[in-house]
Amino acid sequence: MSPTLNVGVRIPSGEAPDPADLRQFVQRAEELGFESIWVGDHVFHHTDVLHPLELLSWVAGQTHRVRLGTAVVLAAYLNPVLLAKSAATIDHLSDGRLVLGVSLGGTAEEFTSLGVPMQQRLGLLMENVDIARRLWREDGVDHVGRYHHLTAASVRPKPRQDPLPVYFGGRSTPMLHRLARVADGWIASGHWTIEEFVAGTAMVRERAAESGRDPDRLGIAKVQGVSVHRDGKQARERARSHWQRYYGPTFDVDRSVIHGTPDECTELLAGFRTVDAPEVTLILEPTSLEPAELDLLWESAKSLC
Repeated sequence: MSPTLNVGVRIPSGEAPDPADLRQFVQRAEELGFESIWVGDHVFHHTDVLHPLELLSWVAGQTHRVRLGTAVVLAAYLNPVLLAKSAATIDHLSDGRLVLGVSLGGTAEEFTSLGVPMQQRLGLLMENVDIARRLWREDGVDHVGRYHHLTAASVRPKPRQDPLPVYFGGRSTPMLHRLARVADGWIASGHWTIEEFVAGTAMVRERAAESGRDPDRLGIAKVQGVSVHRDGKQARERARSHWQRYYGPTFDVDRSVIHGTPDECTELLAGFRTVDAPEVTLILEPTSLEPAELDLLWESAKSLC
């Protein structure tokens, strides 16, 4: 099976963007033909990271067609009622374009400062997602869980999508097995190689089938760093500078990032055609908001569509 590839773009984090540059980036992405625009998340980080849901609400007002996604929001330490309200609001205002990607990630400093026990993050994530889904579907929700109690709770307006898709991020085998049972889709990490993603997709789809679900209805997505430049050496240097600044000096750009000239990047991106799934969304992250780089990224990826 050769998948249909949807080419999306993630807004790069690193330094606080000029609003005019960010507006130009998202509007140009839609104009070029990118299928979706995604954002990442951190409360505390050594680089600048905008709040993902507030940023997506802003992006919704700057665009008309593209899907809008979080890749991913660190939902384990969030209040599930406020998360449900924010997501429903974005989906309503964007006319049903939101994909909510969630993860149990986050640093110890973030959990501690928010007053949330990090060692319970898995249970928190699962209960938070369950509460959000109920609030999107129902009114007068009563819930007595391990972490939260709700009485006659309602979120209105409801999302325009029914259901609003919730994708899980995850790399560990137990999390892949878990999301295959309960998630609407999977967002694979930018740390993974294409070969690891191919194997992970096979595992998730197999587990979904074993759980009695139709694996073809499970969304599959992958965050992928791409640094493209007419000069291949410049492409690698930009990749090294950007992602080692964000992830730290030990991050292996040659293993996890696609970098090179447009033709070289096109050839490497074609490896995603080997994924055994009916449809895959590529969440491509460039190194900057520069219009020229975004144009080169689209030049490298458009043949995949």
